[in-house]
Amino acid sequence: MTKNQILMRQAKQMLAGNWGNVALATLIYMIIIGVVSCSYVGQLILIGPISVGYVLFIMAVCDRRIVDFGNLFKGFDNFVQTLVAGLIYSIAVSIGMFFLVVPGIIISMGFGMTFFIMAEQPGISGVDALKTSWNMMKGHKWDYFCLNLRFIGWGLLAILTFGIGMLWLTPYVTTAGMNFYRDLRYNVNRG
Repeated sequence: MTKNQILMRQAKQMLAGNWGNVALATLIYMIIIGVVSCSYVGQLILIGPISVGYVLFIMAVCDRRIVDFGNLFKGFDNFVQTLVAGLIYSIAVSIGMFFLVVPGIIISMGFGMTFFIMAEQPGISGVDALKTSWNMMKGHKWDYFCLNLRFIGWGLLAILTFGIGMLWLTPYVTTAGMNFYRDLRYNVNRG
C-alpha cells in the first residue's frame, strides 16, 4: 500500500487546475444532499445515486477527461442498484453507530469503496458492490481510517469558514479516497 501522505499529495496534484470546477460540482452535490437531508427517507433514497455521480465526476476530473457536470447525475442511470447500495450502506452504518460508535466506523470503512466500485463498474449490483468493498477492505480498514483521520484538522478549518471550505475539502478527501481505492484494487504503487 502506498503511504497516506503520498495519496494525499497525489490528490492535490490531480485536482490542480480544476479547483473551480470541483468546487462548483461539490456545491451542487452539497445542495442536493442538503435538500434531501430534510427528510431521512429522501436522504436514504438519493444518497447512493448522487454519491456515485459525485465519484464519477471526480474520477473524470482526475483522469483528465472532459469536465462534464452531467456526471453528477450518472448514478441515476443505474438507479435501483445505487439506491440499494446507498440504503444498505446508510442503514448498516446507522445501526452500527447506534449500538456503539466503533462498529459504525468499522462498517463505514468496510463499505468505504462501494461507490468507487459502482462508478467503475456501472452494471454491478448494489449488494455485489458492498460485498466487493467489504472483501477488498479486509486488512485495510485501519489504513483507510487513518487516511480519513488526516483530514480532521482540515475539517475543523472548513467549519470555521461556515462550511465554505468544504467546497474544496470534499473533493480533496474524495480524490484521496479514490487513490486509496485504485492503489488497493489495482496494486498500483504510485509512491
